[in-house]
Amino acid sequence: MANLFNRPFNVVEPSKGRFVSILLFGLFIFLFLFIFKPFGFNQLKSDQQLFISFGFGLVTAFMLIIFKYLLEPVITKRNWTLGKNILWDIIVASGIGVANYFYMTLIFHQGLVIKYLFFAIYTAILVGVIPVTISYIVLLNRLYKTALKEAAIVPEDILWESEVVIRAGNSKNEVRINPKNIIYVCSNDNYVTIVTMKGDAQNKTTIRGTLKSAESELRKNSRFLRCHKCYIVNLDFVDRVTGHNQNMRIRLLPSGTEIPVSRFKADLVVKRTKKS
Repeated sequence: MANLFNRPFNVVEPSKGRFVSILLFGLFIFLFLFIFKPFGFNQLKSDQQLFISFGFGLVTAFMLIIFKYLLEPVITKRNWTLGKNILWDIIVASGIGVANYFYMTLIFHQGLVIKYLFFAIYTAILVGVIPVTISYIVLLNRLYKTALKEAAIVPEDILWESEVVIRAGNSKNEVRINPKNIIYVCSNDNYVTIVTMKGDAQNKTTIRGTLKSAESELRKNSRFLRCHKCYIVNLDFVDRVTGHNQNMRIRLLPSGTEIPVSRFKADLVVKRTKKS
């Protein structure tokens, strides 16, 4: 069981899909309260039931946006496991419980009562078990289907030149190098830095030029990927991909250097690294 919770858990969920999940979660809370009328809801008038239930759904969705879009990308950067993800879901549910409690005190003009606050947290975790369990089932099913698709993918043709000349658009530059030794290439203003592996050491060579020109000069080598406006990486040096679309990073071997990924390139990065 301990091994199960310690398994790496790194699922890149598209921003659109995450937002839809949040809306569905808020809708579930609204419908659950309005239809089943737990916690004394049946003692309220029909219009109050509708208004208050809808408010709980909105508060839930608002808190999920804060957790999923602002906090989660920071918290789940690296070494994320299934156990940590379950604990994080409990923390999120607790935060929703706290927010819903203060919403309730505002609606009914009540003061802060600690035992009721803890009861609200307990209730949020208990009610949240249903949609969270469904989301895990959907997620695992999606991962299973993705694995089946990947099993049927024909490996890409790997093309390498024995030597590449990088001038980065400046005829005064000329760096001759075996492209297999390039870890990544990055740009800074009007300069391009080529980071290479030589034996057990990394070397950096900086020349004047543009990354666009360097990318064009590497185009005959299929293992290079432009993942960001300032970075090109060699997929053979990729250790793993972490984070979500808005905070995705590529960790490179052997030093563990982390390269940012443009959110517009996130899907391509996931696809290309899974083929590696």
